[in-house]
Amino acid sequence: MIVKVKVPATSANLGCGFDTLGMALNLYTTFTFEEIKKGLEFEGFDEKYCNEDNLVYISFNKALKQLNKKVEGVRISVDCQVPISRGLGSSSICVVAGIFAAYALSNTQINRDDIFKLATTIEGHPDNVSPAIFGGLSASCVVNNEALTIKYDIDERFTFLALIPDFETSTNESRKALPDIVCRQDAIYTLSRLGMVLKALENYDLSLLSKVMDDKLHEPYRCKLIHEYDKVKEICKSVDSVCFMISGSGSTLLNVIEDRKNVQLIRDKLKDLEYKWRVLELKVDKEGTKIL
Repeated sequence: MIVKVKVPATSANLGCGFDTLGMALNLYTTFTFEEIKKGLEFEGFDEKYCNEDNLVYISFNKALKQLNKKVEGVRISVDCQVPISRGLGSSSICVVAGIFAAYALSNTQINRDDIFKLATTIEGHPDNVSPAIFGGLSASCVVNNEALTIKYDIDERFTFLALIPDFETSTNESRKALPDIVCRQDAIYTLSRLGMVLKALENYDLSLLSKVMDDKLHEPYRCKLIHEYDKVKEICKSVDSVCFMISGSGSTLLNVIEDRKNVQLIRDKLKDLEYKWRVLELKVDKEGTKIL
């Protein structure tokens, strides 16, 4: 039996939605799971991931155990379009793919709510796994060890530029950059904008979005870890930028533009920088993970 699982990239935080908001984007990694007689095989992965510590395989096994099902052997292949360790949800993609594959190969009916709960347990937080599973824009949290998520509409007219450099950032290092204590004013500044951001994304209100996307809980600290952050931001602001933010914990930066005609101009200006910034023009994925 062969199963293909297609999972979208995600962008978490979205400015003031630190550890809460997540959005699926139309950039995908596709995994092929083939049941074999016995053992474990990999195709298309870097050599360092070709072992039992592979996150896809770990998630696959945990899902099988929860379902009380068994697969004697599996070959896992990958067509990776989402860059690794760039703030586009690569670890969540692996987790979600492994769980979906376990359901499919064991002939278990897909239950996205149950998949979400298990994926949150494996990943440790729900903000990326939710949009990867359900698509669209979501707000998520964990209450008394129960993962909760709610999906929001997001206007199809939005164009997001993913600005991807040729260096990685570690989520652990990005976490270490954050202060242990934040002042009340910074918390209020950030949280007071959250509801307006959701409404602006729902209604394509670019004017409102440009005023309320700022954050003081994580971006001021994490931006220092991203080479050429200030230069990239200035280029975007000089050409076309409704708002500008770090995608997840970086190193990818996300720029919301109004006029798609400006994409090439931004791309041309970034060519002069050192870190080979790649520009992808993306839309929101509204369907989430698919079994092909």
